[in-house]
Amino acid sequence: MFLTSASELGALIRDRRKSVDVSQGDLASAVGIDQANLSRIERGTTAATLETYLRLCKALGLQISVAPRG
Repeated sequence: MFLTSASELGALIRDRRKSVDVSQGDLASAVGIDQANLSRIERGTTAATLETYLRLCKALGLQISVAPRG
């Protein structure tokens, strides 16, 4: 899957969180952010640091890959 924006990544995180039946509060607590911030990340109204995205993905069993365009 190719993502082109932070809001797309936020939506992917939201969809995965729901598919594994984890609440926003539980996920936020697990990665050390507040629930309101996670909500904004999932809605795409704020961007997180790369470190936060990595922690969220790890907690949800996802990985981020980087590849050359082409």
